[in-house]
Amino acid sequence: MKKIYALSLVLFSAVSFGQSIVITKVVDGTLPHGGCEETDGTFSPRIVEMYVSGTIDFGSNSNDYRLQVESNGAATEAEEYWGGIGMYMSDFGEVTDSFIYAVNMPNNNGTPFYEGALPIFEDLYPNIDAQHVIYSGYAPNPNGNDAIRVANYNGDTLIEVIDQYGNPLDVANGDDLDATWAFQDSYAARNNGVAANGGNFDSSSFTYGGNDALDGVDCDQFTTAVPMGVFSTLATEKFDSISGLKMYPNPLTGSTLNITSDNNADKTVAIYDVLGKQVANTVTKNGTVNVTNLTSGVYIVKITEDGKTATRKLVVK
Repeated sequence: MKKIYALSLVLFSAVSFGQSIVITKVVDGTLPHGGCEETDGTFSPRIVEMYVSGTIDFGSNSNDYRLQVESNGAATEAEEYWGGIGMYMSDFGEVTDSFIYAVNMPNNNGTPFYEGALPIFEDLYPNIDAQHVIYSGYAPNPNGNDAIRVANYNGDTLIEVIDQYGNPLDVANGDDLDATWAFQDSYAARNNGVAANGGNFDSSSFTYGGNDALDGVDCDQFTTAVPMGVFSTLATEKFDSISGLKMYPNPLTGSTLNITSDNNADKTVAIYDVLGKQVANTVTKNGTVNVTNLTSGVYIVKITEDGKTATRKLVVK
């Protein structure tokens, strides 16, 4: 099976985000629990992807971060329950400028189907750092109109809601999918540059796959529709502003990468691997970059010209 690699590089803007946690993707999967070659179970993986800006020590005794769910709506704020305790996030440990993932572990009367990891998630996203994933029956199990939030507590006392997906007051009952953000067998992805909302959810801050968008897909189609690690803390329109930018050939089979633009000015080019490690940093010469040292794989290319920056994905054969 072709693997679609999760790109863990995110270019961080401390001014706009600071130290925070944002919900970047919510996924209601449609694939077998046991992996791409299996057939049993057709509602995995169920994922909440988040991005941590700055450094947060989830395991610190002074922090009590939780991922919580309000299932099937609430008539009033007073009736909101948010799933009681929810999922403790302490097992993430200390995280700096990285994506983290809560993956629901299917179970039978409280007994998990698998020990440790969920096979289908590992099949789909093999390059995600296992230390940044929590598999749990307490992880959100989004399957329609369930609102999700990241909150910080002191014992049983809510200190603050950091970020929230969905509004329980938009939903009348478990069958109500009329809200913009409600869906089944699909996904929602946060728009680039949208910071944590403090519990004031705005449906326009996400892009939605549409109800039943993942019905009938195979693993390759799933990862194409739902790539992980692609959210940027910088808004797209500000971050992709080099007029006429072209990068070719892509996929690349030789040692020369061409990068041109309307201005044809010299460009600073930084190249990162899928783990976010910088593997090259150079300046274009006559619109070309020597990439002889790159091995086969997927890379992110950050291009800067006259103070403007853009990124492109590069595949090296």
